[in-house]
Amino acid sequence: MNIVISGPHPKKEPQLEEYARKKAQKLAKYHAKILQIDVRLIAKKSHRGQENDNYCEITAKVPGKTLEIVDSERTMDKAIDKAVDRMKRTLIKYREKKISKDHKKGIVRKILGRWYPQ
Repeated sequence: MNIVISGPHPKKEPQLEEYARKKAQKLAKYHAKILQIDVRLIAKKSHRGQENDNYCEITAKVPGKTLEIVDSERTMDKAIDKAVDRMKRTLIKYREKKISKDHKKGIVRKILGRWYPQ
């Protein structure tokens, strides 16, 4: 699994890059066939006041699908945590949906094998 961290923040604050990398590595246990994870950290000036809105975009590439999550918070570490949590749930849902489809195909093959033995 390849993890790519991008955005203007990793150059300014290397501890954010390390934090995002550590959190993204934990996603591997929720789907075994993740090819690549891209994490983009973006800070934008808030239109409501002097504070910034921090965005964390996570893109996970699995065979046959690209899953994307975008989350925003006041602080970058909270945005990373929130995005990783949502990506975890998305990966689990995608994996279970695929297992369910494969299970149905197996049942159909088994039934057809009983009716039409070879």
